[in-house]
Amino acid sequence: MAQTATKPLRFTEEQIEQANRVSLVELAQQYGFKLEKGGRKAFHAQNSGGLYIFKDSNRFYHWTSNSKGGAIDFVMKYDGKTFTEAVAQLIGESYEPYVRERIPYVKAEKGPLVLPDKAANFKRAYWYLVSIRGIAPEVVSLLMNGRKIYQEAKYGNCVFVGYDRDKNPKYCSMRAARKESDFKQDKENSDKSYPFYIEGKNDTVIVSESPIDLMSHATLAKMHGLDWKQDHRLSLGCTWDGALERYLKDHPEIKRIVFALDNDFNTRDKDGKRAPNYGQVAAEKYCGKYGEQGYACAIHRPHLKDFNQDLTEIRKGKSPKELDAMRVSILEAEFEREARDEPEEESEDELEP
Repeated sequence: MAQTATKPLRFTEEQIEQANRVSLVELAQQYGFKLEKGGRKAFHAQNSGGLYIFKDSNRFYHWTSNSKGGAIDFVMKYDGKTFTEAVAQLIGESYEPYVRERIPYVKAEKGPLVLPDKAANFKRAYWYLVSIRGIAPEVVSLLMNGRKIYQEAKYGNCVFVGYDRDKNPKYCSMRAARKESDFKQDKENSDKSYPFYIEGKNDTVIVSESPIDLMSHATLAKMHGLDWKQDHRLSLGCTWDGALERYLKDHPEIKRIVFALDNDFNTRDKDGKRAPNYGQVAAEKYCGKYGEQGYACAIHRPHLKDFNQDLTEIRKGKSPKELDAMRVSILEAEFEREARDEPEEESEDELEP
């Protein structure tokens, strides 16, 4: 097919601002996303891998890909446009104005999940999880023996795997096995609806956000003299509950759900402003959702941000009361910083639209 060369379009700052003023809420709906409340100032797109639309700032954030931006970035991401094409489409330059169209969102087909190569031994991953993260050796060994945790050959990362009922790998997340690194990533073509889990024996499932949180909660149960193998345990890989929905379908014996999600008490948004407590907002939401389905639901909230932070501080000798005092101290320091940094007067131009 012959291609027609076109002269690149150049846009003024005013035209770019005009493009970014197109409503992201309407734009997402036109792409076929079904929006629901995702916090006080955000909408959550169902079955999107964690797409949030912030209505006041007209920005989006996508948890799975860690991508964010305004209307232009949204069109570039979900329509495969270049910057120039996206701006032109949004302001109607050489196109019919996009906001008048109804273009259904077609999700791209995923290819097969290819797991990273395994290292000759898993010593570094084991050391990191036990010595740095404070997880009980028995918990790590159980999951390594079950092929749910291993060490990547090339970089030495920890690899966490979720399987389907036929033991085929469907989900894979990676985490750097180094104290000084915060690298974490889902492998391409991972399906978050297949959880990383420990299968239990009773009618209770404990739901965490990440594999390390899952193992930390199990370790804390063990430290309190409880049989950590009795409860089912799974991680969502985020705050989307697709993995929980699938697990419940496969385990009809489950009658009780405990949401052990993060305590994001000190979270900031993209602009550095205080954000909602996403983990606890999700926990409250899911208690309502699954309570209506007949499950007995409860929330187990960590003292600090997550159960691994609780665990590592408890390993240092901290008591629950001291953990609460640490949280209060963090908040007080933030409040003092905000008071120091707050300008005496703020012009209308500086306010968030």
